[in-house]
Amino acid sequence: MNLYSLHNLGYQYEGRKILDIEHFTFDEGQTLALVGPNGAGKSTLLNLLAFLTRPSRGEIVFMGQTATDRNRAQLRRRVGYVQQNPYLFNSTVLENVELGLKLRHVNRELRRERAMNVVEQLGLEHLAPRRAHELSGGEVQKVALARALVLEPEVLIMDEPFTYLDKRFVQELEQIIVTIRENRAQSILFSSHDQMRARVLADRVCSIINGKLIMESSINLLYGLFRKEDKIFDTGRIRIHTPDDIEECKLIAIEPDQIVLSRQKLDSSMRNSFQGKVKALHMQGKHIEVTVDVGELFHSTITRAAHDELGLTLEDTIWLSFKSSAIKTL
Repeated sequence: MNLYSLHNLGYQYEGRKILDIEHFTFDEGQTLALVGPNGAGKSTLLNLLAFLTRPSRGEIVFMGQTATDRNRAQLRRRVGYVQQNPYLFNSTVLENVELGLKLRHVNRELRRERAMNVVEQLGLEHLAPRRAHELSGGEVQKVALARALVLEPEVLIMDEPFTYLDKRFVQELEQIIVTIRENRAQSILFSSHDQMRARVLADRVCSIINGKLIMESSINLLYGLFRKEDKIFDTGRIRIHTPDDIEECKLIAIEPDQIVLSRQKLDSSMRNSFQGKVKALHMQGKHIEVTVDVGELFHSTITRAAHDELGLTLEDTIWLSFKSSAIKTL
């Protein structure tokens, strides 16, 4: 069953078009990741899907029910939303986690029990008596997640949930998402700048660029300016040679398996070569996914044998190369 169906959805702010989505569906029980640059419209879309904001046009259908002014508050109760900069009341952590249950008139004993269960699951027992103003940014994020989960929502929405977290809790949150995904206990939507993390954690990855949803799960999406005279695509950080037959583009993609990694700059016909640093290594079945920072972040997929031959470790200097013919325009 479709969890969400979006039809001719648009949102404008002060006359500026923020979102323009013709049609989109998202199935119940899935985990969906939204990736894209700052200002692309990710947070705006999540606010709409959490029923906090009314669209400028079009409709949102949630589990067969069209959202209207009359039922928007009711639908909002079925969604748990962890915003990028969540607000906590200046009371104890446990009282913040309990708040939603209190507003729903759950009796004190039951709400305390449910809140403590979630607090323990997230390893926050030591924070329970502390007040919100005593917490770090990462701790606030953890408490906001607990506050959302205690309500047992049908869908959990998280806006850049990994941004302020320490490494240990990043791993714990990743495991929480994996567990929910495996059990299909809830549907999950989250936004992220990290395309590789999104690919690992989600059933489906969609990119949002300039307010438009790109349905394919392309990695290595780059936005920039195309110089027709010399067939250069300039991202503002690097310049990429494009195929000769391209006349115009604002967005390009390079599939991970089209990118070649090497210790030395290759003497080859590949017109695009950049030197950078290895930032992440993810094991995916028989392959290793390598994230390289060359001014822009690129993700490459290589075999384990190739990885062993290169001997890659984090922060190694590496060359990244691809043919201009590997570039897709979107």
